[in-house]
Amino acid sequence: MQSILQILKVNEPRSGIKDGRPWSMQDAECVLIKETGEYDQVGVLRLPRELSGDKAPQPGRYIGSFALAAGMKDRRIEAVLTGLRPYDIKAPKAA
Repeated sequence: MQSILQILKVNEPRSGIKDGRPWSMQDAECVLIKETGEYDQVGVLRLPRELSGDKAPQPGRYIGSFALAAGMKDRRIEAVLTGLRPYDIKAPKAA
């Protein structure tokens, strides 16, 4: 599944220890964009480990690829980001 999104800001990585295990995560403030180029929804997107830290994306527009996965904590099935590629939204042509 793919979605058009705009990354507004990449937040600083966070880490800690829970139940004796180290963890780290990073997320980004994003806007979901309709195919028409209109803004749809605003939210926070968790970045996968391979797109975190030094490899975190810069603010800009992207096509995000997603897969479904069960969360380790609550087994809730959610979409998780699997890849990003730059995307240039073209202005709609006048009739």
